[in-house]
Amino acid sequence: MILTRRGIGAIALVVLTSAMAIRFGSRQLGAIIIPVVVALLGAGIQLYMTGRPEVTRKVPDDGYIGETKPVRLVFDLSSPVGARVVDDVPTGVRAAGNEFDTTIGDNELTYEIEYLFRGQHELGPLSVTVRDVLGLTERTYTYSMHDTVLVYPRVYTLTGATRHDLNLLPEGSPEHNREEFDSLREYARGDSLRDVHWKSSAKRTGDDLVVKEFIAEDDLGDVKIAAEAADGWDDEMAEAAASIALYLLDAGIAVGLAAPNGDLPVDAGADQREAILHRLATVGPGQVPESYREEADIVIVASENTGVSVEMRESTVPFESFVGDATTAAAAREVSA
Repeated sequence: MILTRRGIGAIALVVLTSAMAIRFGSRQLGAIIIPVVVALLGAGIQLYMTGRPEVTRKVPDDGYIGETKPVRLVFDLSSPVGARVVDDVPTGVRAAGNEFDTTIGDNELTYEIEYLFRGQHELGPLSVTVRDVLGLTERTYTYSMHDTVLVYPRVYTLTGATRHDLNLLPEGSPEHNREEFDSLREYARGDSLRDVHWKSSAKRTGDDLVVKEFIAEDDLGDVKIAAEAADGWDDEMAEAAASIALYLLDAGIAVGLAAPNGDLPVDAGADQREAILHRLATVGPGQVPESYREEADIVIVASENTGVSVEMRESTVPFESFVGDATTAAAAREVSA
């Protein structure tokens, strides 16, 4: 517990007034000294009785670069008290409003964070400085709790002509059976917006969406992807692998992935989509086992010598050819960086 500048001023006033009373013998000065001393004692007692606030941080869902999401701080304190709350954030995210001068009690504080870079980022530590009602004393509590947010790699829409080469992969045909409508179901996180049935969604109350399901989507074949990167090129590798993998998954193709931080067996659906994004969110530079590389239908290599190359069967093309011409792709990367 320490004195604020206002508290230091109060102490100085007591000392000065006491000195004057002793020197000049003025009893009227006691009318100043006694209330100030009482206020200082009351401030100390209030902070002692308040104790350490209980606080819980509610972190947002995983997301993509450029998304903005709320962080919530939930307090549990028997009686309201003035406080300054500061929640530290890492360089991978940008915070707006993560410093508060407010009253805490049984309430919730919210601020926004913007996802800037791919990866796993830790929020915290959190500091709470409580003050008495007169602002004479304060006490700072530091919470070492660290909560993580996961930021997925940037995913590009494949619009370049080369994307049609994916249709020729063994056992894979992204255009196959997409028109064979089967049923509607509620939207689940990870589902492609491409499959949202907007007319049916508009008839539902609230913001609930429904998506289309297609016949025999599990029978469209499978594709294995191997992704490797040299030092400093893991972001580019993750972007290319995520873009191609999600393109295939959205088309109903089962996808397997091998990356320097491990591999995922061939699977399809929303769970596989999320698993691939999680794996690529934290991948670093490195290579995959040669055995998987030889079995892979797609091999992605990112390095200074190759740029970001995509090998399919007997052809090797730059990843930029999947997202448009090289100039457009380079501009998109520069703007989103």
